[in-house]
Amino acid sequence: MRRWTYMLLFLLAAVPAWPQAQKDPLTDSEAEQIREYADRPPDRLKLYMKFIEQRTSAIRQISADGKDRSHGVKLHSLIEEFTRLVDELQDNLDVYSKTHDDVRKVLKEVMEASSKWPTLLKQPPPDNAYDFSRKTALDAAASASDEARKMLAEQDKYFAELKAKNKKDTVKPE
Repeated sequence: MRRWTYMLLFLLAAVPAWPQAQKDPLTDSEAEQIREYADRPPDRLKLYMKFIEQRTSAIRQISADGKDRSHGVKLHSLIEEFTRLVDELQDNLDVYSKTHDDVRKVLKEVMEASSKWPTLLKQPPPDNAYDFSRKTALDAAASASDEARKMLAEQDKYFAELKAKNKKDTVKPE
């Protein structure tokens, strides 16, 4: 009975640590760059786009090289990193939406890039090593595209109303 109690306590202690064990998709250098641009939302979003593009380029390259026997494991890892980076991008978009940071220009870039992601993710042939990860990545790409489109419309409306209000406030009655 005592052994089961210890095993249960060990499992309960390990459960909160599991999410922390997931590998960060950013290298130390990339994480430092993200921190540097914490106060510049458009630049920070562009960095995420750059890192996502690096992962998609690597996926494209590995997909083209069918000779590598370990390509399934590599693709799985890259697809997982892609998904986590897209999730981070979306988290940043959520924050910038709430704080009304003007990221309209970058949103157009996100929409353009995210429209290409599904085609790229479907390039590698089906493989059990990464098919589930690919489905998750496709869902994340679609979600990012939808969110960017919705946020762009919201920002266009918000900044148009703000401009009209400021114009109205600067016009003085005679």
